[in-house]
Amino acid sequence: MPTRLPQKPAQAFIDQFLLQDWDPAGAVGYDTTASPGAEAFVDLATSVHKTGESFPTLVVQGSTETSGGASTYDFVTTNGPGQMRDGQLLVTARAEDQGGENYTGDSSTYAAVDAEDIVATLIDEVEDVCIRNANGGSSEFNALGSQPVADAPNDYDETPTVLIDQCTVSYSWDRAP
Repeated sequence: MPTRLPQKPAQAFIDQFLLQDWDPAGAVGYDTTASPGAEAFVDLATSVHKTGESFPTLVVQGSTETSGGASTYDFVTTNGPGQMRDGQLLVTARAEDQGGENYTGDSSTYAAVDAEDIVATLIDEVEDVCIRNANGGSSEFNALGSQPVADAPNDYDETPTVLIDQCTVSYSWDRAP
């Protein structure tokens, strides 16, 4: 068992799941592995720092990890104490409301959808990635799950308005020497 994840949880989720198991067919052709500038490009980031340079965008942020017990340890091995860590990531899909149906990652195969539909579709695919990898796949994660969050507020301060949808990704991993 590792004593640390090789990357921050948000980046690990992007690299090990969103880049590896994304299905463009579940996201009107948008592909997390497409090159910037390509029709199928969906930007992935771990912060909102540069969000808005292209749309649609998926941002995977922050983690709150917990473990049990007053000592924070869940078990003891012959090499020392260990933890069964549970964490959460917030995944946010963002798209500019340009009025009309203008979002498709593959216009030769999929009809374009509007901003409200594309953010919902992208979040649905994130949740599908989680359910396909419920046992953590070959990663350090033991489990992945997801659930929608309460309606996220759209960004009306931007022109055009940026529509937003979100889900929470829950994960667990064991930390032990």
